[in-house]
Amino acid sequence: MPIVLITSPPHGLGSELARNLAEKTGWPQYSREELVEEAHAQGIKLSRLETSIIKSPVISEHLAWEKELYLSFVTDTLCKKFENKNLIYSGRAAHLLFPGVPHILRVGLGVPLEMRIENASRQLGLSSEKTQEYLEALDEDVKKWVHYVHREQANDPSNYDLFLNLENLSLANASLLLQNTAELADFRIPEQDLKHLEDIHLAARARLHLARNKETAGLNLGIRVRDKVVTVTYMPRQTAAATSISKALSSLEGCRENLCTMAETNILYVQECFDPKADDLGQVTQLAKRWGAAVELIRLIPKGEEAGICLEDIRSKPLSASHKDSGTYTGGVEDDGPDISANDGGLSDTLEELVAMGRSAGGSTVTGSGREVIHAVKENHNYSLVILGNLFLAKGPQASTRLTRELGLTLHDKLRTPVIDIKELKSQFLFGKAQAFKLILYSLIILCIYTLVFSFQKPILNFIGGDLHEKWKWVAAVGMVFFVPFIAYVYGAVSGLLLKLIDID
Repeated sequence: MPIVLITSPPHGLGSELARNLAEKTGWPQYSREELVEEAHAQGIKLSRLETSIIKSPVISEHLAWEKELYLSFVTDTLCKKFENKNLIYSGRAAHLLFPGVPHILRVGLGVPLEMRIENASRQLGLSSEKTQEYLEALDEDVKKWVHYVHREQANDPSNYDLFLNLENLSLANASLLLQNTAELADFRIPEQDLKHLEDIHLAARARLHLARNKETAGLNLGIRVRDKVVTVTYMPRQTAAATSISKALSSLEGCRENLCTMAETNILYVQECFDPKADDLGQVTQLAKRWGAAVELIRLIPKGEEAGICLEDIRSKPLSASHKDSGTYTGGVEDDGPDISANDGGLSDTLEELVAMGRSAGGSTVTGSGREVIHAVKENHNYSLVILGNLFLAKGPQASTRLTRELGLTLHDKLRTPVIDIKELKSQFLFGKAQAFKLILYSLIILCIYTLVFSFQKPILNFIGGDLHEKWKWVAAVGMVFFVPFIAYVYGAVSGLLLKLIDID
């Protein structure tokens, strides 16, 4: 009972290979073209989603909701096409579907550009030159689509089980090779993975079910399923919809139980410039996942200053569409308006990353100081932590440190929330190499001290309360004054690091 997912470039013979394999095996076959037709029939705005992802400079939370809705639709549709758990599906990123389910045969298809040009030119009735321009532009669009929708690189070989190059391999032989591979025991899905697949299908149906309900439509929710128990996580700002979510899921077929939980809190991250690839953001999101928290971003621009050039903005950027050759073939799709470009200090890109993780609590740009930041967040005081990143960059290191410290004191006083610098985050809340070294060192110190204490009990007792104590009372007192706090500090540090290691703060 194999499931075969075939990914090929546009006009790359993926559908032909799938049909050839279906004729040989009798397994059901489904293509992305059929999926698109079904999506339009059910009201899934796929064209708008594709256009927004490819052309929009800012990825919104609503767009992320539409993406999750589309993926749920794909999962639901393909699961319904299974016959005896057999299916052949071909598409632009088919191998990335059903993530986390092993024993699914994920196939990539390499097709020479000349072969694709010939195929597309025949289908579209274009010259070879126009067809090549069209395919090159389409390939770039597909890369953007795969990166946003699946959070993967389109050409990453680690995501494939098998890659077939049609340059020296005929379609018939590729189909035969694929059939022999699919029939291997490695691609027979065991019972426990089938249950996992059923949970994934139920999660997809739950999302679609909530999207069709008037009271829960449009809510970007986290949905997990295990053993037919649906768990929905919503943000604090969506508290009013909690009852509606549970009520809507009560009528979902196959749902044994539903649980609604609110993301416990928010983390406020204030910085002058953001970078979605920076280690600092990774540490913030790591903490957010541990706490079940969402991350709210504020880009703070000091009053009286222009938005400066951020370090992450100093990189080469492709020419905008307005600089492209006007003769480039677009496949009949024209721009709806002029391109939009803005230097927002990486805020949009970072929000996009958080939205994709399901950890976004929104973001904004504030010009001013602590008072303006407090005014911007006055409607939401549900913060467990405020993190101050790189701020006042134009002031110089010393002034930047002083102004950041003053801002932290202001926010702490007004919000009544712990405020820390991003440099302190790892040492205070996360467990890394430095914390591991400290844990080992302090554990060895504790071990040595206790070993010495139990090995030399008699001399120590004599020093504390015996004859030696009578002669040197002040020495014993001074020793205890220093020794007891030292032991308490080291022991407390070891205990704290152990709790941090097992994610207990």
